[in-house]
Amino acid sequence: MKGKWIGKYWFSGIVPDSLKDRKAEFEIIIESFVNSKISGKVSDNIETGGTSGIGIISGKIKDNKVKFVKRMPVKTSVFRDGTRVEEKKPHRPIYYSGIMDSESNFIKGTWKFKRGIGFVNGRLVIYPRTRGEWEMKRA
Repeated sequence: MKGKWIGKYWFSGIVPDSLKDRKAEFEIIIESFVNSKISGKVSDNIETGGTSGIGIISGKIKDNKVKFVKRMPVKTSVFRDGTRVEEKKPHRPIYYSGIMDSESNFIKGTWKFKRGIGFVNGRLVIYPRTRGEWEMKRA
């Protein structure tokens, strides 16, 4: 498991037109894999619609099931009209789960944001439950 992985994620369900069919690329470096627990660093490709900054992941692998939480240092909000707002505070946690094919070193699954309330540029917003799909392979 340790090492470099490359992948992409995309939104599914009801999303603004600006997010439909957009696949953001990312790179994960798994630095630790001990007793089924993983941790490492993640960076999104901003040019493909990803979030700024170097984030961290932490999670676990049991049998062929993979679960981790992605935490990015820059909060990015995307509104229905496609407007993106970045703020210098931590992004909401993103929960990933997937199934690994160990023969091909390929993982595919789903991700989600939980529903929440927060502020964007001082304005109160209600974050809907948001979800999508993702995949990655060993580089």
